[in-house]
Amino acid sequence: MTEATKRDMVRGRLLQSLPKGGVVAEIGVWEGDFSQRILELCQPSELHLIDPWLYLPEFSNTGFGKKKNEHLMEQRYQNVVARFADDPRVKVQRATSEVALATLPDASLDWVYIDGNHNEPFIGNDLHLCLQKVKPTGIIAGDDFNWQTEASGAPVKAAVEAMMLELGERAQLRLMANQYIITLKR
Repeated sequence: MTEATKRDMVRGRLLQSLPKGGVVAEIGVWEGDFSQRILELCQPSELHLIDPWLYLPEFSNTGFGKKKNEHLMEQRYQNVVARFADDPRVKVQRATSEVALATLPDASLDWVYIDGNHNEPFIGNDLHLCLQKVKPTGIIAGDDFNWQTEASGAPVKAAVEAMMLELGERAQLRLMANQYIITLKR
């Protein structure tokens, strides 16, 4: 079994555990494959796909910062728009998470999945922005909890753990391999 297959299986289990029929957002869409799985497995009433689709070479530790993707970002965006053009539930927002989430009312999302820029301060900002936009009993989930190493700061893990410290008893963290699920409580 390949690593991608294992990852897909874990992400499928994660999606199966999330509420169905809700208003949701995905931060970091890339080519829309996971977005398609969200639609199929969770049947959201509304799905906000948020990604700037920008080549940022200063983040060479990410897919969108790799030289090989320099001229592919516009095509990725166009492909995602075309892929979901006939689905009225899908709202494609070509913007940073900060800009796109600002267009949504506070406490309007049932859950969000974060797979955007894993570097700080971006992952920490995404978590805090999502905390505003997710309902008080909503879910903030995401990918790559163990991304990077402890020596390099493990920014996703550090940001999630910092948020959990901040939230205390108001949230519960569950890990599924490299996926994290923060369930908020009143």
